[in-house]
Amino acid sequence: MKLSAAVPLMLLLAGCEQAQIEAEPSGEQLSSLEQAAIEAGVIPDVRTVTLSGAFERQSDLGTDRFCAVGNDERGYQVGMIAVFGPASKCEGLGSAERDGENVQITLTSKKQCSFTASFDGVELKFPGGLEEGCSSYCSPRAGFDGVSFYIVGEGDALARSTRGRDIEELCPGG
Repeated sequence: MKLSAAVPLMLLLAGCEQAQIEAEPSGEQLSSLEQAAIEAGVIPDVRTVTLSGAFERQSDLGTDRFCAVGNDERGYQVGMIAVFGPASKCEGLGSAERDGENVQITLTSKKQCSFTASFDGVELKFPGGLEEGCSSYCSPRAGFDGVSFYIVGEGDALARSTRGRDIEELCPGG
């Protein structure tokens, strides 16, 4: 895409985001532009998409994976691995609760690690600067800080097929 074509698209998306901020203080209403984009299938409707499924992000260092089994009403069991090379990684199990685009993730298989990630229906993003307990899930020079994953498929069945390294089944069957 040429830069001249990308600039109007970026301005349109920025305007859509601003319209959403102005029209959606309670998180319930969407702007007409955003509603049209959802209806056209350009963007997902985060109000109806589920976190249940498998997520990945591939790089030269390996494949990062995240999975979630459950639903918004009862919560989710989650597992994740972030790979930083053949011997360097972060890997953990826990739970999650979703409220719109905010996902409260709590890892409990080692030290307590809790943070709020963002989920737009396609990408799950962890914040940078996680609490100290989160490093207990990682080898030296690795961290979950700022990691992101893209959904590769929805549903508990696909999530249960997600594999880790030390934790074979990141989202085991119920």
